[in-house]
Amino acid sequence: MKLRNMTERITFYSVQTGVDPVTRQPLDSAPVKEFSCWAEVPKLPIREFVQNSSEVGFRKESPTFLVAFKLPKPVQPNWLIEWRGKNYEITGMDPDYKLRDLSKISAQEVVDNGSDRGSGADGKPGTLGENRRG
Repeated sequence: MKLRNMTERITFYSVQTGVDPVTRQPLDSAPVKEFSCWAEVPKLPIREFVQNSSEVGFRKESPTFLVAFKLPKPVQPNWLIEWRGKNYEITGMDPDYKLRDLSKISAQEVVDNGSDRGSGADGKPGTLGENRRG
């Protein structure tokens, strides 16, 4: 494992139901910060870039994160990842059980289809809201 390549900070959030402490109204989905870690976001190999040239899109819409095999908590597939101010849902996980050094996590950018496109629970762009704990 090359630690010098892990230059991106990502944060994992679980989405849980809860109660707003101010209004005492139930919240449908309150993101709870689980932990942060360093990750590597490898570039797309040229072979894959040429094969997928007919698909228009940006690499940052579906990044792959390489994280340490041993993390503070086991990552759950229904968690969200915040990276560079954007939110991503986990689409696949591939831990390396042979070498036990890295885990590969595939993700897809979460896009809201509402009128406040690109904004989080607090109305600010790219944030998960003020309901963070931890």
